[in-house]
Amino acid sequence: MHLRRFLPLALLLGLSLGAQDPALRDTFLQAKALWATQGDREGATARFEKVVEALAPRGASLEADWLAVLCESYNWLAVLDDRSALNRPRAQTRLQALIDLNPDFEVDRALTSQRLATLFDRLKAEKYAPVKLSYAPEGGKLLVDGRPGPPLARKFLPFGAHKLTYTRPGFAPAELSLELAPRDAKTADFKLVRVSSTVTLYVQPSGAEVLVDGRSLGRTQGKAGPEAAPVAVPLGLRPEDLSEAFVIPELGPGKHKLELRAPCFRTKVLEMGEGLATPWADHTLEPIRLESSKGTLTVTSAWAGGELFLSGQSQGPLPVTQLPVCSGAYDLLVRFPAGGFSQRITVEEGKAFSVEARPKPRLAFLGLEGEADFTGRARFLAQLEGFGDRLQQLAFLPARPGEAPGEALARVKASREAELVLLATPVPDKVIHQVELRLATLEGEEERLVVKPLEQDPLGPLATRLNALPVIHEPGLGLSLLDLPGEPGPWVLAASEPAQKAGIQPGKALTQVNGKPINSVQALRPLLEGARGPVALVQGGGPVTLPVQIEALEIPLSAPDLCYPAVLAHLRLQYAGARGDEANLIRLNLALGHMHFRAFDKAIDLLRDARLSTVAGVSQGTLDYHTGICFLRLGAAYQAEAVQAFRQALKYPQATLLGPDGPLVAPLARQALEDLK
Repeated sequence: MHLRRFLPLALLLGLSLGAQDPALRDTFLQAKALWATQGDREGATARFEKVVEALAPRGASLEADWLAVLCESYNWLAVLDDRSALNRPRAQTRLQALIDLNPDFEVDRALTSQRLATLFDRLKAEKYAPVKLSYAPEGGKLLVDGRPGPPLARKFLPFGAHKLTYTRPGFAPAELSLELAPRDAKTADFKLVRVSSTVTLYVQPSGAEVLVDGRSLGRTQGKAGPEAAPVAVPLGLRPEDLSEAFVIPELGPGKHKLELRAPCFRTKVLEMGEGLATPWADHTLEPIRLESSKGTLTVTSAWAGGELFLSGQSQGPLPVTQLPVCSGAYDLLVRFPAGGFSQRITVEEGKAFSVEARPKPRLAFLGLEGEADFTGRARFLAQLEGFGDRLQQLAFLPARPGEAPGEALARVKASREAELVLLATPVPDKVIHQVELRLATLEGEEERLVVKPLEQDPLGPLATRLNALPVIHEPGLGLSLLDLPGEPGPWVLAASEPAQKAGIQPGKALTQVNGKPINSVQALRPLLEGARGPVALVQGGGPVTLPVQIEALEIPLSAPDLCYPAVLAHLRLQYAGARGDEANLIRLNLALGHMHFRAFDKAIDLLRDARLSTVAGVSQGTLDYHTGICFLRLGAAYQAEAVQAFRQALKYPQATLLGPDGPLVAPLARQALEDLK
């Protein structure tokens, strides 16, 4: 019996479908077995109907294996319907559905009766014409009217005009136009002309980013098939251990740098010699295996109830000890019952990283002073009680019922359960129309804000300022950049010595980063923040690769959008767990916070004990310059100390204020010395 010989093929096909839908796969195989081995037409028909019901709504969007299952199910149903006088009219409907789904599918002539096969050919000929195709060389991709499809030796296309395009890496694409009419039978012969070499890669793991000369070409995907066995087996690998073939399609003359990056793996850089580019040929490299790159992370805290999150993923409650972590940068967050801790960290390969976490600053509301009644009092108090829902950078502690503001302040100072306090005081007048909000640190730095309780959102400006905390780091490249009219991109005003050695030229604009055009400093920043490793810069010539480095920033002084007591509270918390340059940069910014409050003596205490190892951007010269300014503000008795500090600042010609692109310190220090003569 002819039908028995199709069962092994069905089993093989079922295995190739994978685990996308095991139940549906089993139903398909059961249907074939019921008819092929038992002759159970009704049982087979019922199961094929289930397969069609599940797959038909997805139609042409199905993966190739499942599309073949649906087409074959239509073929079987047509055969089964044809064997029943009652169902025979449905056979034509089945065949028509098959043709509409995939006109290139060929019914099984051994399974299908001659009458049904003739009907199938007639139905197909009513809408489609055959085209015989040949490809030289083979192994490319065929597009019909812009839609990709397998490069078959014969295709059936609808009547009308069509454009066929055949492409293969390393060759110029070829296009043919056809006009098809009923009873046409045409040929399409593609002969491609080679224009470059290609390089095929198999990479472990899949998902690695492929860069050539700093330009990203995409990521490896999927798993290799049997075609990779000749390169995988000699290395003791299975083809499925490797990614699908990744083809570098156009390799220009000369040497090239191949770079492979993947999360949790060490970046690999290979040199591709001139022999891969000329003479033109197709090359397959030996499979490339990336080495695992991990470190460990330990996070502890003196506060109970903390939960660790790394870039949004929970790692469980604290303490977390020796947690294996892929090397790279993370946003570390610890959530506490009252407050939280956050820090940007970089875990290095093979190294242990430890963090002592503490909650972010807590703001304790002390209450509304006095018993004076005024219009809108209850509404205003309700807004103050729920103020914490609007704060992103602070943990808010509402006032305790029945506790006077003075008692609350004494409690908070004694317990140190908050770093900031907020007190509301009605402004005395004939009729109370205003309330003074006093926000202060426990050390005494305070700001006052007068609001009107009847305004639609009296607390809005304060919430905005408390949420606008300045950062003291940003990703950079060791370059001083500015936007100049008429230039195509950020102008390189100055460059560090390593940047210049790498090939960066001061006095020229940057035009591309990692193959993407940029036209301003603002457009560059998000690209650096999202960079994972070095970036490729272009100034009109070839790409120059620079590592992304963390550059120091200063908090601005007297900025109307900042609340400086909150800024100081955040800096003090950061300083508690900081070391080295990080700690000294925080000391510099704490000093700037004191300068905002004109507490120059406290600022000097912080500056004189701080030392930064960096000499460019916000660095040691910046620190010395601010030391001189503070001595000047203390009066003539400290003129000698101010002169000494400004002279020290002159030793750092690359030091700047505010950030790496800010004004140079040396000219300002020189002018200060001139003014002191």
